[in-house]
Amino acid sequence: MTARRARRAAPAALVTLTALLMTALGGCGVTTTDVIDVGLPATGAKKQGEVAAEAKLYFMSPTGVTQVSRPAKTKLGAEDAIVLLLEGPDEDQRIRGLTTDVPKMKGEVHVTTGTLRVSIQMPYNVLRLSPVARSQFVCTAAANEVPRGRQIHDVKVELSGGGLVISDLVCDSNNAFPAAKVPTPAPSR
Repeated sequence: MTARRARRAAPAALVTLTALLMTALGGCGVTTTDVIDVGLPATGAKKQGEVAAEAKLYFMSPTGVTQVSRPAKTKLGAEDAIVLLLEGPDEDQRIRGLTTDVPKMKGEVHVTTGTLRVSIQMPYNVLRLSPVARSQFVCTAAANEVPRGRQIHDVKVELSGGGLVISDLVCDSNNAFPAAKVPTPAPSR
């Protein structure tokens, strides 16, 4: 076959294939339509490679403690995120059924951060925090202080208040746990 004949054969094969596909699709009830105007194109979507500025907050949902994102103008750290957590769910989050178990506090909450560490000092006896409230504090603080390349459970959080301290808490599966490894049963002999 000459080069000229091969060039003619390829378009002919493509036309035949297209005709077969159109016949098959037509038999299935798929028809062509005109362009339909439905409004303006979507905006506000994250562009590929763009880092979204947001606060990661933890609230109660009907299925347990869950992470939600709240848009921000810049990336927020633990201190700013804890301020938002203390304000509670916004209107959209409340409509979605999210609540908080963090108690109202009289006085200021102070957040101090370091490498893979967050300390939260509050005017409240930390032993009176429910497990849900404790998880909300620990997971919100840790999620907003995770360095690139690390995991949320790498950040240790300390809660203090009422003259008491609970140290080395980590967030795992949206719940706060002591950082120490859980004892495992000794092998039987």
